[in-house]
Amino acid sequence: MTTIIRLVLILGFFGAIVSAHQPDVEIATAKMIGASQVAPVFFDPGAKKLSAEEKSELQVFFTSLRESKEIKSVRVLAWADREYPAKDEKVSAKQIALAKERGEAIRAYLQKDLKIKTVDTHNMTERPSKLSEFFKTNDYEVKSSAEATGAAPTQDKAGVFEEMGRSTTALVLVVLE
Repeated sequence: MTTIIRLVLILGFFGAIVSAHQPDVEIATAKMIGASQVAPVFFDPGAKKLSAEEKSELQVFFTSLRESKEIKSVRVLAWADREYPAKDEKVSAKQIALAKERGEAIRAYLQKDLKIKTVDTHNMTERPSKLSEFFKTNDYEVKSSAEATGAAPTQDKAGVFEEMGRSTTALVLVVLE
């Protein structure tokens, strides 16, 4: 029994050392798409709407940004209750709809309550279409950047304890003027 406990502690210590040296994938993703600031948003499983706590945190985040710069645009990357799908992986319509509703909830709050004009959403439960990939659309660029930096890991790359996982979250990426 003590051997198992020691092994778990060693693995936890090793994981802490490794993760301490990993680059911040959220900042790396923001920089790849031209944003300078990023804020995570968390949802309870199955939840479609922003909690009062998340609204408050977004308000504080944007208030502090507005003190120094003007906000040019915002991109919202919204996940459902699952990770970014691997290539050719089928995703349920329910999960796709959940991510879409989460993105729209954030967009509505930012535009209506925080008066941010330009907010684009990206459904991170869907991979870009072949047509989107061919034309290198905005959606393709954002999703491929998030995947390349590790901010959008597929289920098989989320880590043993899903420490890199993004399910039930969204990222708010802010471009400042």
